[in-house]
Amino acid sequence: MRLFFGLWPENEHREQLYTLAESLTLENARLLAKSNTHMTLAFLGNVDEEIYARLEEGAKQIQARSFSLRLDSLGWWQKPKIAWVGPSTYPDELPTLAQALHALARDCGLQLPERPYRPHLTLARKVKSDYEAVDFEPILWNIREFCLIESISQEQGVRYEVKLRWPLKIM
Repeated sequence: MRLFFGLWPENEHREQLYTLAESLTLENARLLAKSNTHMTLAFLGNVDEEIYARLEEGAKQIQARSFSLRLDSLGWWQKPKIAWVGPSTYPDELPTLAQALHALARDCGLQLPERPYRPHLTLARKVKSDYEAVDFEPILWNIREFCLIESISQEQGVRYEVKLRWPLKIM
């Protein structure tokens, strides 16, 4: 299984994010499928059943608080060729959760890339150049859980499926 830990938006937010992606002038880009919208916390890669079980047990032990995000910043990254939206600022709970999940993955024997965590949701792929900024209403997202998500390759492209969910402490 090809897995990652992530945040999974509600349908209302998926609609808002897809509408935002459609409003961008992106030549020959591929919009992310509405059903695949997520924010990655820790990409795990290919995982066998034994490590899957260890990840499940370890994730149950994570004690993290719920938080809110204000998705108010658009961007483009040249190397992965993606257009994205993310928070210009975010509470400490977000990187703390991401760090805890990275530590869990390493404890399970997975090798994760060492790079700074940059919270974002991909809007489109194969974006060849920066795009003109658009005005948009920031999207307010209350985060109440984190998920283990499987990336499933199909003829039509990749599909993401939530395998497990864990609640965050409501503050």
